[in-house]
Amino acid sequence: MTLEKLEHFSSRGGLKAKDKEVISQVTPSIAFTLDEVTAENLALLTLADIEVVEQIGSTVTDEVHTAYKGKRVELNFRGISSVSVTGGGGTPSYVNGTDFKIDTSLKDNTIGRILILEDGAIADGATIEVSYTYATVTYTRVKAFAQTQVEGFLRFVSDNPVGTQQELQIWRTSLTPSGDTAMIGDDWSTLSFSGEILKDETGHPDSPYYDIIM
Repeated sequence: MTLEKLEHFSSRGGLKAKDKEVISQVTPSIAFTLDEVTAENLALLTLADIEVVEQIGSTVTDEVHTAYKGKRVELNFRGISSVSVTGGGGTPSYVNGTDFKIDTSLKDNTIGRILILEDGAIADGATIEVSYTYATVTYTRVKAFAQTQVEGFLRFVSDNPVGTQQELQIWRTSLTPSGDTAMIGDDWSTLSFSGEILKDETGHPDSPYYDIIM
């Protein structure tokens, strides 16, 4: 809670003395940290839209790409298997494990990509044609920074093992991501937020900021 106070000083005596103080401005705020890394929480963190993508399994023949040694080629679909690679126009045929590789330990098959091997026969900048089968897959896409503001109602319900329980109802909160989150780390990944509590005098004229129910 940030408060600004308006002070009044009396100069009637030899020393000026403060004889009145009123609160002139109140700025309530909120901050919290989550450790549930869900699509919805990541969308809040990155001001994102959420899209559910449904990929229906099928096969692809001669998908054209440009290859570079030591680099991965990203295919158009995820969940791939039965991959074959040829040069432009169908020749020559390249060998899996010799000229290219699908590294399952790095989830190339899940992501849908192939690695062009350094010592293979595929030349830098060569045009290749990739044929493969892809599975039926449903996944969630979090499209970062599609929004410029996250504002809404926020409710916190306590679950204390002892003592009283509180329910905090905040009518309008403007949330902002804060701090860092680790994709790789020794500790639990966390998602931190801070925000201002906005006045809702129209919807709740008798308690325009929030209620605490005990």
